[in-house]
Amino acid sequence: MDKAKARKKIKKVAVRDFALPLSRSGDLGTSSYFALPIDLGQDIHVLIQARLSQEFPNYRAEIALQTVLRGESGELRVSGRCDGIFDQETPIIEEIKSTFGLPQLKRAIGQQFDHPYILQTKMYGYIYYLRRGVRPELRLRLVDSRTLKEDLLDIPFDPQDFGRWVNERQKQIEQSLERYAQLVKKRKRLAARLFFPFATKRANQEELVERVRESLAAKRLLLLQAPTGLGKTAGVLFPSLVHALSLGSPVLYVAPKNSQFKAAIDLGKMFQKRRIPLKVLVLTSKAKACSQDTLHCQSSSCPYAIGYYEKVGAAGLADRDEKKHLWDYRYFQKLGDQFEICPYEIAMERVRAADLIICDYNYVFSPRANFLDRYLDPILPMRKPVLVIDEAHNLYERVIENYSPEIRLSVLEAFLANAVANADDTFKILLQKSIILLKNVSRAGSAKVKIDADAIKEILALSLILMTSRWGGEGLPTVEDPLFQFYSQWFELNEMIGISQETVPLIYKREDGDEILKAQCIDTSAIIAPLYANFQGVIAFSATLKPFEFYRHMNGFGTELSDCIEFQSPFPRAHKKIMIIPQVQTNYRERQKHYQRIATIIERVISLKAGPYLVFFSSYQFLRAVQAELLLGKDVELYAQTGALSGNSLQTVTDLLEKDTGTQLVLAVQGGSLAEGIDFRGLGLRGVFIVGPAVPSASFERKLMQEHFEKLCGNGAAFAYVYPSMTKSIQAAGRIVRDESERGIIILMDPRFLEKDYAETMPIDWFETSARELVPKQILSEIERFWAEGNKEELQHEGENETGREASCHEDVLQQ
Repeated sequence: MDKAKARKKIKKVAVRDFALPLSRSGDLGTSSYFALPIDLGQDIHVLIQARLSQEFPNYRAEIALQTVLRGESGELRVSGRCDGIFDQETPIIEEIKSTFGLPQLKRAIGQQFDHPYILQTKMYGYIYYLRRGVRPELRLRLVDSRTLKEDLLDIPFDPQDFGRWVNERQKQIEQSLERYAQLVKKRKRLAARLFFPFATKRANQEELVERVRESLAAKRLLLLQAPTGLGKTAGVLFPSLVHALSLGSPVLYVAPKNSQFKAAIDLGKMFQKRRIPLKVLVLTSKAKACSQDTLHCQSSSCPYAIGYYEKVGAAGLADRDEKKHLWDYRYFQKLGDQFEICPYEIAMERVRAADLIICDYNYVFSPRANFLDRYLDPILPMRKPVLVIDEAHNLYERVIENYSPEIRLSVLEAFLANAVANADDTFKILLQKSIILLKNVSRAGSAKVKIDADAIKEILALSLILMTSRWGGEGLPTVEDPLFQFYSQWFELNEMIGISQETVPLIYKREDGDEILKAQCIDTSAIIAPLYANFQGVIAFSATLKPFEFYRHMNGFGTELSDCIEFQSPFPRAHKKIMIIPQVQTNYRERQKHYQRIATIIERVISLKAGPYLVFFSSYQFLRAVQAELLLGKDVELYAQTGALSGNSLQTVTDLLEKDTGTQLVLAVQGGSLAEGIDFRGLGLRGVFIVGPAVPSASFERKLMQEHFEKLCGNGAAFAYVYPSMTKSIQAAGRIVRDESERGIIILMDPRFLEKDYAETMPIDWFETSARELVPKQILSEIERFWAEGNKEELQHEGENETGREASCHEDVLQQ
């Protein structure tokens, strides 16, 4: 492309985005309360502009100004609306800025010659000068948001001098645009070099790759269920990377736990070992990234925040990044410790440069999600990423959790007692106001309620005023501070009140002697669906996404622009013996009569073949009750889960299951850390018992969810209770037969597993036409025959080449 054609490129830029400092300096994490988190700022602007229009006939508000800056590679059209102009012999251009910290803002402006507010005002003056040939006077009208007190601050303005700054800023933007253009080209070259990283594809894996490729090309969302062992991570990520990189975009891979990042990281490493320079960025939480004893993100207390931008500039990190292709937790901590800079911030500054970004759901699916804020740029034409959602059955529950903020009376009263003890009268009054507001919506029991939105805004405004007076412009307090917690809770509740009461109703409830005001998310589709507009393609996959009707809705996929597909296990169906024992009742009312029967079934089944077994219950109470009935032989070692497992406890379980003599029995709960997210492949698991579905406890929130979906689709009970419980059961059952050499039994105890709503969640290869096919005529005899058939098969394969088997096993591990 010649220069004449290049000059025809026109890039539109807003004044507020153009008028920024050429380089950042100073500390990280300071705040002068410039931005208002509620809509008071705009209200104040309108109020002042209306008053000035009445007092001064020559005052005009909201004046559109624009200019075109011509550079080496094209044109920048810079435009915006200045707050007001006084038309007179020497015009006055004025910008209005409101803040709860007026003294702090004045100090910041006085100390920083290139403060964004100063640059923005000068830019409007410069555009006016170019258009009219008249040098205007410039000033800022600074307004105290609480008292509406105004201060006028004159801004010195030399058009020639500022014009040189404009030229420098224009060159800086052009250089950024060119660097990004080169990054896009580099990604396209990478796409051409990518190849499937394994010598052979597994059964169905070729089809999986093709379906992902087709969906992305057709711009259709894809919901994909594939069992463990198919190699679904590689099968999804490979075509996603090829598609995204060929368009100059990255892939964003999200999972619910950091422990589930490994498969994606390993795939990236495989490409890197083959000298394909794929940049892989792994993001962790701020708490994990921080190497300080206390997470306190402000310059007054964190040495990693003091002088951050100068230290980063002096460290020469660009050269280090170029040589390193895996940017992970260890890399950033090493840089942080070496140069005393915040490792979390270093990581976030690399989201635009990475080709594959791996992170937790919360970076996208939470009210405080910041990936898109850091990735998108108001000037650079950022290509939309491809979003890959792993373990997608967990997504809607995480969104419900993240978008259901609550305020507890007990917490407010604890804050109040603390304020009284510390003679904090201002905070005490604020707390009393909030307690009265909560009491005004109280009910005898649980109920949907309405609340005075203006009253919440007043609480937030007063909280900001108090925080500003208490901490000034030097940042925020620690997250443990009662005032900060108080403000955060009301702020989060206020944000959710604006969403539809149908999907996020405001409720009041009494629980364990406490009173709770809560915005309860019961339907996640309206929250999740709009987020997908930020991505050029979305692939969500898991081993448990049935029925598709449920997960399609709850994950915001809709029906018109999405496809669903289920893949069967690549391993022989004959390697799994699946049984449903309907004679055992596990519902809460009947289970006590069946404790001994459950224990007897477990005892007799595990006596048929030695080895490791897992038993999953719906609760710890149920687990303990059956454990008390177990009569185990001396050759059986028992481990019973008692709560969330630490790293040491998980290792204890793994060590137990790895023993090659005797029988090992592990009792655990569905939905716990042993039921999903842990790969027991290679441990030779003999069997998994699912002792009843883990149906959620009845609650007011579940009742609202059931009523909502009954009205929406006529199947409220299944949406609120059955499908969530069966996801846990099927996940737990999936712990077994995770490679082609394993055989095992799956025993589900409860007649509900035969019901339609329960059975339709089961994998396609579990039965032909009905779940009743899984009911055995003789439990022990059929299991004995299953093991006998397995013994024959093992004898037939004794002569296999061990070296080949080890190589295959190694590839299996990487493909997961």
